[in-house]
Amino acid sequence: MIEDLSIRPTVRAVIRKGPPVRVQVKQRPDGQRDMPLPGGRREPGETMHGCVARECLEEIGVAPVLRDILFVAEVFRVGGDKRCQQTGMLFRGQVPDDYEPRPGTRPDHRQSATAWADPSESGALFRPRSDLALTRADAPVCLGGAAQ
Repeated sequence: MIEDLSIRPTVRAVIRKGPPVRVQVKQRPDGQRDMPLPGGRREPGETMHGCVARECLEEIGVAPVLRDILFVAEVFRVGGDKRCQQTGMLFRGQVPDDYEPRPGTRPDHRQSATAWADPSESGALFRPRSDLALTRADAPVCLGGAAQ
């Protein structure tokens, strides 16, 4: 039987300041905290670079200069009786040296802040678990599928 599964194309920015990376800080309804990389769903007709610029302005108040693709990730999300296949591109991004952490023009509804976070220390809070690739020098470019 073929299961109804939506596919969601996403892009994220990996913005480093030494080991730490720029993240959003989100509060879940159960009180737990998540720290996703800035980025999100591509809109129809939107380029990957255009999406990263828009999402970063909305979430962290700056459009990074994008460099190369670091990773391609595929995540299967399950929520209640729905499944979503999220295919994401993670780009290396750069912001001005004087950039100060601040929420953007339209932060996500659960976003409470933006911060620098070291993936080797805060890994379990990264959603999806991009910290696993960001802390390994030998991480593959294609991160494959993982349940979340």
